[in-house]
Amino acid sequence: MTLLLVAGIGTTAFLLLRDDDEQLTTGPVTTEPRQTWLWESDKPISYVHPGPGINLVTLDGEERGVVALDEDGKELWRDERHPYNYITFYEDQKLITASWYVATASGEGSDTDKGDVVFGYDGEVVWENTDPDVSLSSIADDGDYVVRAEEKLAKLDPESKDEDWSITGQDFAYADEATFVLDGDQLTRYAEDSDEQEWSIELPSGHAEGLEQDYLLGLHANDDLVLVASGSLFAFDPKTGKSLWTEDTSSDVRSVAGNRYALSQPYSYDETTGVSVSPKPPFPIYGKEGEAGSLDIVEGGFGWMAVEVVAVDGKEMTLQRSSGRLYDIDGALAESGYDHVADTLDEGVYTVDGATIGYREWGSDAPEWTLTLDEVDSLATQDDPGQDVEVAAGAGAILVNDEHTVWRYE
Repeated sequence: MTLLLVAGIGTTAFLLLRDDDEQLTTGPVTTEPRQTWLWESDKPISYVHPGPGINLVTLDGEERGVVALDEDGKELWRDERHPYNYITFYEDQKLITASWYVATASGEGSDTDKGDVVFGYDGEVVWENTDPDVSLSSIADDGDYVVRAEEKLAKLDPESKDEDWSITGQDFAYADEATFVLDGDQLTRYAEDSDEQEWSIELPSGHAEGLEQDYLLGLHANDDLVLVASGSLFAFDPKTGKSLWTEDTSSDVRSVAGNRYALSQPYSYDETTGVSVSPKPPFPIYGKEGEAGSLDIVEGGFGWMAVEVVAVDGKEMTLQRSSGRLYDIDGALAESGYDHVADTLDEGVYTVDGATIGYREWGSDAPEWTLTLDEVDSLATQDDPGQDVEVAAGAGAILVNDEHTVWRYE
């Protein structure tokens, strides 16, 4: 299976899954690059998503959509029916899934517009879902679709819509070539892309009672442990289901380096001042062995995408982009000064500051190169005044966009 996931929410991230567990190697541009082509758009651009043999451009503004470009920057096709913001490439099947999620609030309450479209590389729509209660989870190796419908995960034939199997649960997590399901007091491991149970255990009755925030109820999994976050924290061995440890706390959970999780108390609301109060670091880190350290990130809370796991010369570390700091698997500060990170690679980082892009190797004191782009149509907004362009890593190249132009550098 080869799958390339590109998430278009503020940054571009890559995840390549192969049968031999190889990681995606994009090949950094280590010397000052030259422009190889540009493509101009008549409509505002959000991001560029480099893929295997094809690049997708998501549009912004009133008429959002997606445009496909070939490797030479020539437009192949476009679809402007939905405001796509998540792109997934399935290289083996030559399929692309484009999903969107837009939440709007009004005096009459909130509303959600969400769905999924599956394109062939030629732009043909081969499947579409506009039901807000249904989402496409993945495309299996055999071409069937795995979909989530409220509290059900099902594998179905995309043409007949017949289900091969279905699993019921409140929450789902994936790791170790398995699907983990939390359903009431029952935690079950299923074989990957299957409804075959490999083990099932029962959590303490009423384990989620008294949970103040519903979003804190969750299931998390990696190759070292399965973590159930509810009224308490319960950790299990993913292969056997054996209990590893229990912690008497309800916490917000974030993945950090080394197959571990950092825990924090949720945001609180001060009714006297009317201000939301963020949790205060340090945040304890838990792994298979239990508490393993603490993450003393720069104060600012555990907000959305506050920390992420990155590969640094083949070793996992935790990056806090807002402060430019790298932490080891125990949460200790290892390096700092990685400011304005736009995209991460195993060898280093691409940076963007205003209209200046650059590349810096991990462990270096200075960038390998920087390049200031002239006459850009800035993406800067009142909320993000310093962001003139976006940068995404392609295979041995860089894709840069402002509001109306995409450039490829190598």
